[in-house]
Amino acid sequence: MLGWWIGVTELSPEEIDRAGREQFRAALLATWEVGVSGIGWVEELVAAGKAEQLLHGGYPNRYTARAEHVLPLFAAGAVPGAGSGPFSRVIRAMESDPERIAACPADRLLTIQAWDLS
Repeated sequence: MLGWWIGVTELSPEEIDRAGREQFRAALLATWEVGVSGIGWVEELVAAGKAEQLLHGGYPNRYTARAEHVLPLFAAGAVPGAGSGPFSRVIRAMESDPERIAACPADRLLTIQAWDLS
């Protein structure tokens, strides 16, 4: 399968590195799987100076960005990076925690991880 598993969390990169799998999963605001073009949205945030890429290579790609730049992309159930083309299709629907997303302060630094599924 070609694509990406994407997870957005309130944990810092350092907290992720220390967290166990269950602690990491419990801290996720949203996860989804999308085709190979499906990380374009976060790469656009990096290009606009609204996100920073910390790791690359797909195992994982790791970014940080303020909630104000990421969470509005979830509006009305939208899946960031999903499109109609074969390379940006949703592979697995987004699972999210709407209450935690709504309560997340706009200035909160989020960590976005994108794992290469190929």
